[in-house]
Amino acid sequence: METGAASSTLTPPPRTRLVLFDLDGTLVDHDSAAAEGVEQWLIAQGWADTGTIASLVSDWDAIAERNFREYQARLTTFQGQRRQRLRDFLPHVGIDASGWPDERLDAVFTTYLAAYQTAWRLFPDAEPCLVALRHTARLAVLSNGDQEQQEEKVSRTGLRPYLDTVLTSDQLGVAKPDPRIFELACSGLGVRRQSAVYVGDQLEVDALAATAAGVRGIWLNRKGETVPSGVEAIRNLADLPGLLADAPVV
Repeated sequence: METGAASSTLTPPPRTRLVLFDLDGTLVDHDSAAAEGVEQWLIAQGWADTGTIASLVSDWDAIAERNFREYQARLTTFQGQRRQRLRDFLPHVGIDASGWPDERLDAVFTTYLAAYQTAWRLFPDAEPCLVALRHTARLAVLSNGDQEQQEEKVSRTGLRPYLDTVLTSDQLGVAKPDPRIFELACSGLGVRRQSAVYVGDQLEVDALAATAAGVRGIWLNRKGETVPSGVEAIRNLADLPGLLADAPVV
């Protein structure tokens, strides 16, 4: 005799209670800002013209990335990587800065920084995404970077009202792709990793690293690259609210 329907033994997926976002390349268009800032800076200093600017911007990008990795590995300070960036780059415009004191390097870097900061812009899809998600989950930034600079970037670009907090590798003492940074972010906010999502524009450093840490990693694949099997990806932040809609907060 039938006594009743069998109960399901399937465990429902955890509800999304926290969405962590990378900042540069995800919410803020860092690459465009850096290129615009370098171009304005070099031309204003008389160190480049229309014939040389493209190659110098490329040189700056490569040198900046190399020195920033040293900072991420905690082999130098945030200001130290800025100083070394200038020592490595200025010979490309015919200046030997190897013997310059730190104070002179800092003063020169400030002239670039002003141009870079003026060029900070959100991606067009960033704010609508945050507006759509702000009442369904806690929202925060988790970035490899300097706390003070990333806080200022969030404020200047108008992101502050949408975010619970800004977390950085500078503050947490460990950088992506180390899984500990995701663990520290979630525990600090009182959210289980299984209930958190991390969205970033770098496949390995963001999506795969978050997944390895037990967080739902989503790759923001803006360039439309081939998506490896098993990787969750979106092309635009406009796709994120719908993707997360199957896990509402209660």
